Amino acid sequence: MPAAAPALDTAAGWRVLAGCGLVALFGVTALYGSTFGLFLRPLQQDLGWTRADIAFSLTLLSFIGPALVPLIGWVVDHVPLRPLVIAGVVLQSCSFAAFSLMGGSVWNYHVLCIVLVFTATGASMLTLAKVVQSWFDKALGRAMGILFACGAMGGVIFPPVVQAIITNVGWRQAFQAMGVASLVMGLIAALLAVRARGPARSDAAAVASAPAESGVPVSMRAFLGDRIWWLLAQWNILFAFGIGFILLHFAAMLQDRGATPAQSAWALSMLGLGGLVGNLVAGWLMDRMSPSRLAVFLMLAPMAAALMLYAGGGVPAALLAGAVLGLCAGSDHSLSMLLARRYFSAETFGRASATQMVAAAVGGGVSPWLSGLMHDRNGNYDAALLIAAGSFGLAALAAWRLPAARPAGPAAVGAQSPMPAARTRA
Repeated sequence: MPAAAPALDTAAGWRVLAGCGLVALFGVTALYGSTFGLFLRPLQQDLGWTRADIAFSLTLLSFIGPALVPLIGWVVDHVPLRPLVIAGVVLQSCSFAAFSLMGGSVWNYHVLCIVLVFTATGASMLTLAKVVQSWFDKALGRAMGILFACGAMGGVIFPPVVQAIITNVGWRQAFQAMGVASLVMGLIAALLAVRARGPARSDAAAVASAPAESGVPVSMRAFLGDRIWWLLAQWNILFAFGIGFILLHFAAMLQDRGATPAQSAWALSMLGLGGLVGNLVAGWLMDRMSPSRLAVFLMLAPMAAALMLYAGGGVPAALLAGAVLGLCAGSDHSLSMLLARRYFSAETFGRASATQMVAAAVGGGVSPWLSGLMHDRNGNYDAALLIAAGSFGLAALAAWRLPAARPAGPAAVGAQSPMPAARTRA
C-alpha cells in the first residue's frame, strides 16, 4: 500500500509554491512576455523588419499551438513533473541565448520563437500550476494567485533591466543575459523546491472507484461536447484577442505619443505591477466569491481602459490605463486555471487547462499582428483599441453565462469532484 502523501494546505505545499514561483519569475512569460515590446524598435532599426513582421511570430504560434498544446496537456497529466520542470528550464535558457545569433530574414526570428515555446513547455505555467494544485484545497485560489503573481513580478523587474542592457550594450546581449538568468535561478529553484505531491491513499482509492461514466469530461471529444468548456473557451479567446491588440504594442504606443524608451520600459513595469497586484487580489477573492462572477468584472475593467487609451490624454492617461490592463491581464491567467480546476477533475487538469490555452493562444496570437498591420496602414492604433474594447465586452457576456459550479448529476456522483464551490461568509 503506498504511503500517504503530505497533507493539503500545509507548510510543505507553501515551500513547493515558493519554488514554483521562482521558476515562474525566471520563465519565458516573465522574461520575454513582459519585454517583447522593447525589442520591436531595436530589431526594426538593426535588421530592417517591420513591426507587423515581428508581431507575426505570435500569430504563427497561434496556428501551431492548437496542434501542440493538447499533447502538452496529456504529458503534464502523465509524466513525472519534477524532471519535466528541470528539463524545461535548461532548454528554454538555451533558446534565449540562440536569439542573440539572429540575422537576415525575419523567418529566423519566427523559427526561434517557435523553438522557445516548445522548449519552455516543461517549465511553463501549466506545468507549475499542475504541481501547485496538488498541494492545496481551501487555499487553492490564493496559491494560484501567488504563483501567477510571481510571473507577473517579472513584468515589474525585467523591463527596466532589459531596456538598460539594450541601451548600453545591445539587444543581442539582452537575450544572452535572459538566458543566463533563466538557467541559474530557475535551475536552483527547480532542484531544491519543486516536487509533485502525488495522490494520497484516499485520493488513489477515489480515482480507482470512479465509474466509467462521469459528469466531468475526461477527453478532448468530451470537452468539445461540453457546454461549460465552450463558454470558458469563448471567455479565454475573446479576452486574449482584446488584450493582444494592446499589451505587446504598449511600449510602442507610448513612444508614438512622445515617451522616451526609458519611460516606456517603466510603463511596462507598471503593467507588470498591475499583474502582480491583480493576481494576489484575485487569488484572495477566488477563495471567497464565485470566480465566474469575478471573471465578468475582469472583462469590464480592461474595456474601460481600452476606451481611455482611444480617447487620448497623453502619457499619464496611458499609464493609468496600462495599470488597469495589467491588473486584469495578470489575474486572468490564474482565474482561468482555477475555473478549469473547478469545472473539471484533478486528473484531467493538464488537458482541460491546455485546451483552454489553445483558445487563448488563437485569440492572443492573431491580434498583435492585426494591431501592427492597422498601425502600419493608419499610422495609429485607434482602430485596434476600439476592436479591443468590443472584444472585452463580448468576453464579459461569455463569463456571465458561466455557472458558479458544474451542475450535479447522477453520472457525476462517483467521480472525483472538481474543486468545491467558493466559500461564502455569513
